[in-house]
Amino acid sequence: MMRGIVTVAISLLSLEKVSAILPTAAIDVKCTDESCPPITLLASQASFGIWPEMSAENNEPMIPGLPPADNPLLCLDVAQPQQPSSQKFVLVVPRGSCTFEQKAINAAKLGASGIIIFGNLASRYALNTTQMEINGNMNAPGMNDVIYPKEFYDYDCKMASAEIPMSQLSFARLPYDYMHNDPFLTGTAAQGNLCAAKTSAFDEKCPSHRCLLTGDIRDDNQMMKACCAWDLHVWLYKDDNITSDVTANLAIPAFYITMEEANDLLNKMQMHQVTVTLYRRYYPAYNISSILIWALGVFVAALASWMSASEYRSSDKGHSEQGEEMEPMDRRFSSNHESERSSPPTSFRSEESLELEAGHACGFILFSSAGLLVLFFFKIYNVVKLFYAFGCSGAIFQIIFYPLFHRASFKVGFRDRILFTTNFLELGAVSFVQVVAVLVSYGLGAVWAFIAFTHRHPDEIVFFWVMQDIMGACMCIMFLSTMKLNSIKVAAILLVAAFFYDIFFVFVTPYLTKGGKSIMVDVATSGGPPTADPAWCEKYPDDPNCQGGDPLPMLFTIPRLFDYSGGSSLLGLGDIVLPGLLLSFGARYDAAKRFIGSASRDGRTPPANCTGQTRNYFPALVVAYAVGLAMANFAVYAMKMGQPALLYLVPCCLGTMSYLGWKRGELNELWNTPKVLSTCDEILYGPIQQHTEDTNTEENGTNLRPIT
Repeated sequence: MMRGIVTVAISLLSLEKVSAILPTAAIDVKCTDESCPPITLLASQASFGIWPEMSAENNEPMIPGLPPADNPLLCLDVAQPQQPSSQKFVLVVPRGSCTFEQKAINAAKLGASGIIIFGNLASRYALNTTQMEINGNMNAPGMNDVIYPKEFYDYDCKMASAEIPMSQLSFARLPYDYMHNDPFLTGTAAQGNLCAAKTSAFDEKCPSHRCLLTGDIRDDNQMMKACCAWDLHVWLYKDDNITSDVTANLAIPAFYITMEEANDLLNKMQMHQVTVTLYRRYYPAYNISSILIWALGVFVAALASWMSASEYRSSDKGHSEQGEEMEPMDRRFSSNHESERSSPPTSFRSEESLELEAGHACGFILFSSAGLLVLFFFKIYNVVKLFYAFGCSGAIFQIIFYPLFHRASFKVGFRDRILFTTNFLELGAVSFVQVVAVLVSYGLGAVWAFIAFTHRHPDEIVFFWVMQDIMGACMCIMFLSTMKLNSIKVAAILLVAAFFYDIFFVFVTPYLTKGGKSIMVDVATSGGPPTADPAWCEKYPDDPNCQGGDPLPMLFTIPRLFDYSGGSSLLGLGDIVLPGLLLSFGARYDAAKRFIGSASRDGRTPPANCTGQTRNYFPALVVAYAVGLAMANFAVYAMKMGQPALLYLVPCCLGTMSYLGWKRGELNELWNTPKVLSTCDEILYGPIQQHTEDTNTEENGTNLRPIT
C-alpha cells in the first residue's frame, strides 16, 4: 500500500498580523467646485492626540492651510492660543526641527482641528550644536558642522546615486538650503533633477524620485555624492519631555504623509480650493475569516471522523439490503483485479489502521514535545515544509485524486490496466489510473513546496493557502482513518496529556526560555516575529533579522478579509486530529451498534446494549467540538492573542462523551474497549488468527491488489 507520511502539528488558533509601519489612516482631498478629481492619501497616525472615526462619512471635511510665515515649522511656541474658528481647518506642516507632538500642540493653540505633517528632504539634515558650542561658532556654522542623512536609514545608494556639481548647490543656509537645492534633487530629469539626469532608469530605481546629499565630497571639492532617498510612512511618536497633562489635553488628530503624497496635496492646494477629510481606515473588530476558519475546522473534524466509520456503515447498508449472511471482509476483498477495479475505492482497509493504546498516547506526547524542542533549538523549519509537502501529496492522492480518477474512468468506460507490480514500499500492483493520480498529486505538492521556498509571504498567494488547506484536510482524513481509539480511557489519557502539553508550551515556557519566548508560538511562527525595527524591515525585508513570522504549514489558514493590515486566521491540524480521535470513536461506536443490531435480526446474538440503538454519540460530539472551537475563537478576540485551542476543545469533547455515557449507563463499557467494536470487526474481517494469516498471504505477494 502507498501511504503518505502522517505529520501532526499542535499549534495555536491565532490571528497573525504583519509587523510593519502601516498607514492606518487616510485623507480624502476634494475640490470644492469639483473642478479636479478627488484623491485619497494614505497616512500614519500619532500615538498622541485623538483618533478620528472610521470612514470618511463619519468625519467632517476641513479646509487645509499652511502655518504662519513667521513659524513655518510650528516649532516656535505659540504664546497666545486662539479659539477654534467656526470653519474647521487643518494645518499642513513640514517635518523637522522639533518633535511631532510639539508641532501638534502648537497647531491646536492656533485653533486648528487637525495637523498633517509631511516628509521633506530638509528634515534629514541637522547641525552638530554640541561641536559648534565647543568650537565657539554657534552663530556661524560651517559645512563641517552639518550632520548629513544616514545611509540605509535615510537613503540607499544601491538604488540610485550620482555626483552633483557643488557649483549647482547652495550652502548659504545651513544645514540645508531647501529652497535652492530641492529643485535639483527632486522629480524627473526633465524637471531638473540632477540626480535623475546622471542615473539611468532613475524613475524605476528610485521610487521616491528624490535624492539626499551624503556629505561625501569628491574631485577636489567639485562634486558631492547624492543617493536615492527613502520615502516611507513613519510613526508619530510621543515626546517624552512633554508632561502627561499637556498630552492629555491635546484633542486634535495628527497624521503623517510621505513626500510624494505631500507633493500631490500641496499642488491641489495651490491650484484649487480643496477640503480634506481625515479618518481612520476601516478595520473590522471581528474578522469574518475567524468564522470561516471555525467552520472549516468543524467541517473537517466532522467529515474525517465520519469517514473513519465508513466500513461499518457500508457493511451495515449492504447487509440490510441483501438480507444475507455476510462473509468476512478480507474474503470479499480477495476478489480478482478485474472486479476490484470495476468499483471505486471507498475506505481504508482495517489492516492499515493502528489501534492506539495508553502507551501510544504517552509516546505521542513525548514525541511531539521532543519534536517541538528540536524545532525550537535547531530552527530546521524547511525540513518540516519538505516532509509536509511529501506527506500531504500522498494524502491528496489517497483521498481525492485516485478515487476521483478511478470513478471517472469507470463512468466513461475506460478499462484500467496494471502497468507493473513491485514490492517497493509495499506498492503491489500499480495501475495506469494510479500513476496519473500520483503525478497530479505530487505535482501539485511540488508546486506548493516551490512557492513555500521561493516567496517570503507565500500565504498571500491564493493557490498556496487554498492548496495548503486542501492538503491539511486530506491529512486529517487520512490520519483518523489510520489511527483509531477503542476506549475513552485512552482518549482521556491522550487528550488530558495534550491539554497540559498545550498549556505548558504556550504559557509556561516564556518563564523558562531566554528572552521570554513561548516555544509553541516561536515554532508555530517559524522562529517568531522579526527582531529588527519595523521601519528597517520595511526597507530591507530580506535582512536576516527581518525574517520569521510566517507560520509553519501544518495548519489551516484563511487570510483576513477586508483588512488592510493583512494577516491570517490560523488553526493547527493537531486541534483537528486529537479531538477528532474521540469524534471518530463516537462515530465508529454508533455505526458498530447499528451494524450489530442489524446482524441480530438474522439470528446472531449481539452483545448487550446493541439492539435498538437510536441514541448516537457522534452528533453530540460534533456540537461539543463546535462549541469548544467557538470558545477558543472568542478567546482570541477577547484577549487579542493566540490561544491553545485544546484548552477549550478537550473539556468540551471529553466532558460531553463522559456525561452522555454516564447518563445512558454505558460509561463503564465506553471506558474499556466496547464489545460491539471487537464483535463488529470479527464479523467484518473474520477471527483475528484468520485475519492475520490472510494479511500475511497478501504481503507475500500471492494476493496482490491495486493501491487502495
